[in-house]
Amino acid sequence: MLPESFLHFVWRFQYFNTSALKLVSGDQLDIIKTGHLNHLAGPDFKEAQINIQGIQWHGSIEIHVKSSDWYAHKHQDDLNYDNVILHVVWENDKQTLNGEGNLIPTLELKGLVKPMVLERYQALLNNGDSVPCARHLNNTKSITRLSMLEKALVERVEEKAKSFNTILEENSQDWEESAYHWLSKGFGFKTNADNMLRLAQSIPLKVLTKHSNQLFQIEALLFGQAGFLDVDVADEYAYQLQKEYRFLKTKYQLKQKVGYNEWHFSKVRPANYPTIRIAQLAALVITYPHIFAFFSGIENRKEAIDKLDVLQSDYWCTHYAIDKKLGKRLGGLSKKSKENIIVNTAIPFLAALAKYKDDNAYLDKALNLLSSMKAESNHITELWKTLGWNVSSAFDSQGLIQLHNAYCMPKKCIECNIGISLVRNPIA
Repeated sequence: MLPESFLHFVWRFQYFNTSALKLVSGDQLDIIKTGHLNHLAGPDFKEAQINIQGIQWHGSIEIHVKSSDWYAHKHQDDLNYDNVILHVVWENDKQTLNGEGNLIPTLELKGLVKPMVLERYQALLNNGDSVPCARHLNNTKSITRLSMLEKALVERVEEKAKSFNTILEENSQDWEESAYHWLSKGFGFKTNADNMLRLAQSIPLKVLTKHSNQLFQIEALLFGQAGFLDVDVADEYAYQLQKEYRFLKTKYQLKQKVGYNEWHFSKVRPANYPTIRIAQLAALVITYPHIFAFFSGIENRKEAIDKLDVLQSDYWCTHYAIDKKLGKRLGGLSKKSKENIIVNTAIPFLAALAKYKDDNAYLDKALNLLSSMKAESNHITELWKTLGWNVSSAFDSQGLIQLHNAYCMPKKCIECNIGISLVRNPIA
């Protein structure tokens, strides 16, 4: 069965026999304007213009694989579809009526689509390659590939930004508090991200900022709320930390959200233990108490790397847990960890800010950051390299990951600029 997106493509570019067109009713149809694709709720194409039996109609076009999908999608009960002037379908299996009970003019495309277009599309869909266009990729124009790469990259960045927007909504659009929660989640990396977020949610930023010049007190708050002080302690630092936390917990009436046993240590290097990441977060909060400005003020990769160049307190350079010493001294965030935070935390934040302020300057900063960073190396980027694609920066790797996962794997070729170009033009 053909997907609806293919019919959108066929209608948009008029890849069907438009001479002597007739509706299923037998009435003559002339297409004057196909309309523009609607990405919001409602009919698929808006502001279309057609001529039926010499009478001009202005309105919307709705497209389905089967005409009965009109009822399956309950369009007859939706006022947004009352201005549909034409129902375009692959197969007319049922007469369709609008909400007022009037017959909707219907055009059946089956038998009208240009054979070569359909064959080229099916050839892409039916091959077994993980990248459907792999054998023909080099036959496409570089401008087509690059435009699709940028489109995929922006989609990926904006998808990640949605996670931040969820936090923003939970915080009633408080950007400062949300930035603090988002940064904390980023410091959890993949393994402890959710726990770090819950930890931040249990301590309002305004509580931490009251102690913005006292690293010990911030550590007491964070480690206490994380459950790491709910143990018997032996060394003096841990004892004082525990004592301080008990006082501050009562003072601010804090409630724990994370328990000691919920943190993940197994299969994690000591440098990435949640205890070390919490200590590094504490050091960052002391250095940059205004987290919103920390993110929004980033101008380039060097500045972002420098901002993340913080060192945890001396105790956490030599311990991986309370009362448990390390064999060698730990430094601060590694270069790889800093780049991870930039890609997965700072850049989505800038993308969310760009959309909120309707200011693409922030999105441009995000994309420029990616262009200046080293590409990730994984099985997806290696696959693209074997196909001749130059993967030289995080801009390339992030875009290609999205292209592979969102378009190639589900075979949404007809929604991809590269796939569209191959369907529109003969495949060598």
